[in-house]
Amino acid sequence: MAQEVVNKFIENVCNHLVRNMNITKIEEHFKETIAIQRKSAQSQIDFWDMLMMNMLYFTENEQAWEKEFLKMLEKKEWLKPVALEEELLMHQMRVRQQVADQMDAAKELFHKQYEAEGMTEEDIIYDYAYSSAGHSMRIDLLTVLVSTPEESKVLFNADPQETIRIINGYIAYHTDGIINKTKLI
Repeated sequence: MAQEVVNKFIENVCNHLVRNMNITKIEEHFKETIAIQRKSAQSQIDFWDMLMMNMLYFTENEQAWEKEFLKMLEKKEWLKPVALEEELLMHQMRVRQQVADQMDAAKELFHKQYEAEGMTEEDIIYDYAYSSAGHSMRIDLLTVLVSTPEESKVLFNADPQETIRIINGYIAYHTDGIINKTKLI
């Protein structure tokens, strides 16, 4: 029963986050970001590598986000918004360094993946946009939760792992819906 209440709360917060999103502005943002990266690339493969490195960054950040979120759920205590922001910035800096350290090995794997999976530029651009939008939604969701601690403490009444699983499901669902409405190529 407690998990059902939590699931409904999460659904409502996620719906609130996406309710007034302007798909045209989201599409323009991605097109501009992608154009900047394309312009700074030396070649098509370099451009693809840039997008893939960003996806690696978003994936690593997702793991840091989950750890921070799980800690708060297990302690049944929200960080203050400023403390959360500092914590996330620290994680982002650490992740940025890890990704930079892994760059050569990662690019080698990417190049094998491009060939083995027959990846196209469109595939990579949409995967990048999906990763980026999911990252933004995770940060926004957590910011809403810590900014409304009294309302959000309902999340402490359910299983932390299940709560994160449910959140990841809603984020995937909404991100998919948003990105599928865009034309990035």
